[in-house]
Amino acid sequence: MRCIIFSGADIFDYDYVASHIDSSDFIICADSGIRHAEKLGLCADIFIGDFDSADEIDQKKYNEIITLPCEKDDTDTFAAAKIAVEKGADEAIIFGAIGSRMDHTLGNISTLEFLHNEGISARIINEKNEIGIIKNETVTIEKRENSFLSLIPLDEMVSLVSISGVKYPLENATIYRNKTLAISNEFYDDVAKISVNDGTLLYIISKD
Repeated sequence: MRCIIFSGADIFDYDYVASHIDSSDFIICADSGIRHAEKLGLCADIFIGDFDSADEIDQKKYNEIITLPCEKDDTDTFAAAKIAVEKGADEAIIFGAIGSRMDHTLGNISTLEFLHNEGISARIINEKNEIGIIKNETVTIEKRENSFLSLIPLDEMVSLVSISGVKYPLENATIYRNKTLAISNEFYDDVAKISVNDGTLLYIISKD
């Protein structure tokens, strides 16, 4: 099952978001993320949050509402991710997760790592970026036109990193968190192949 999570950051291109959503997707909205679903004409399967930023939404329209306390350990988006795990999702896409609040954006990246550690293939997507996790594995990424491919360590260092199908390939390299070795690579072939043998990386596909 694929789960779509709507968080509360701005979405500027709803047509782009709609192109990634299928009628069979399970929809979870985290607090003010409900506004995105409503603009897309989607009915959330679960509406979760402390509702400090979605208090004007008519909650009676939704079958399952989970109310969280305002003082809590998890963000609303992280709580939504936990629900995705409980529901048995094997894939998750988070929209509305990259915004002006850097603390929330970084928290959403932590949420992405949590989902990956739970065995869920998870991505954060907006019209300019796609963010995912690579941990002790090999992944292939299809070429995106006019886009850059960057790798950012989440560990202090990530070892035995190889990347092919790009302008600047690497072979069994070590990438350090406090350096910028693997930023703004470019697709060369139709598919880029990334292997990580020891550690966790963010991959980011971005365009200006």
